[in-house]
Amino acid sequence: MRFLLGILVGILLTVIAVYVLDSGTDGETQKRIVNWDVAGEKLGVLTSQAREVWADFTREMTGPP
Repeated sequence: MRFLLGILVGILLTVIAVYVLDSGTDGETQKRIVNWDVAGEKLGVLTSQAREVWADFTREMTGPP
């Protein structure tokens, strides 16, 4: 359990560090590490797909309304 928590905290800290580095630079002097617009769009698609899968799963478990 500690191992899994450590992995999740490490991922979170990495994303936060990259975001802070990218937000502190202007686009002309240094290239950004992550294209945050594309990452945001992909995250939006991922969450909407996860919601659809969860809705289908719960509908199968509980039956039609």
